[in-house]
Amino acid sequence: MPSLEKPLALLFVDIADSTMLYERIGNATAAALTQRVLAHLRRLVEEHRGGVIKSLGDGLLAAFPQCDDSARTACAMIDIQDQYGLRLRIGIHFGSVIEGVGDLYGDACNVAARVQQIARPGEILATQALVDGLSADPRGRTKPLSNVTMKGKTAPIRVHQIRTVDDADDDAIDSTTLGFSLVSEAGHRMVTLHLSYRGQDITLSRALPRVTIGREDSSGLRIASRQTSRQHAVIDFTRESFVLTDHSTNGTFIRSGGSPPVVLRRDATKLVGSGLIGFGAEALDEGQDHVVAFRGELA
Repeated sequence: MPSLEKPLALLFVDIADSTMLYERIGNATAAALTQRVLAHLRRLVEEHRGGVIKSLGDGLLAAFPQCDDSARTACAMIDIQDQYGLRLRIGIHFGSVIEGVGDLYGDACNVAARVQQIARPGEILATQALVDGLSADPRGRTKPLSNVTMKGKTAPIRVHQIRTVDDADDDAIDSTTLGFSLVSEAGHRMVTLHLSYRGQDITLSRALPRVTIGREDSSGLRIASRQTSRQHAVIDFTRESFVLTDHSTNGTFIRSGGSPPVVLRRDATKLVGSGLIGFGAEALDEGQDHVVAFRGELA
């Protein structure tokens, strides 16, 4: 018998920075905490008329017949974060899937997973398809962000943020849709990356493989600009490359050499060579309060 497709709201959730959690509190304690959190998340799914499809190590995939239930579950999940001293990333999408044994299949699953990956810690992101299926109350909690290109998709997908409280977002102005491109330089591997901002210098390498960047005081590199989001971006050293991932409202602008600027919105790119990064607006010169200079050293 052929498999039948059915429309479902798909929710992916994971514990942000779980690797660092294990390093910070130890394997046994982190594993026990993770299991307690996942058990609580399962209960929330079931309480909102959903079903857990599978566990994903430090997260899970859940499905709901109704979009409203998926959004309310996501908000309930965010509300329990502080009980456990951690942050969750959540992505939701509505689309047709095929049910298998203990799993779901189809393009909608890939989209929901991708949306979860670009959410920043403590954030719920949803696609336009999910938002279109919401009733008035949960839809009033959504805020459009930007269009995001996804592998295998001919057109970008509109992404919205779902807020758990009715307060205004002070992360600067509403975003507008901008395109972006990914850059890479085959055959060259950077082993150190130097960042300079207003007399402060940070060097990333295997010994210091990650830095968080934003307006928050707790950021590894704090940017004192209203154009910069509180949790704006992360730079990671991975697979012999330095990868910048944007989590912001206004985007990240990268100028390198004579190449056209790269504009990131909820996506990532390798940093190549040297240049300027504008966190929230174009990078015109190093003296601007949102601009960081970067320089990579090659192997």
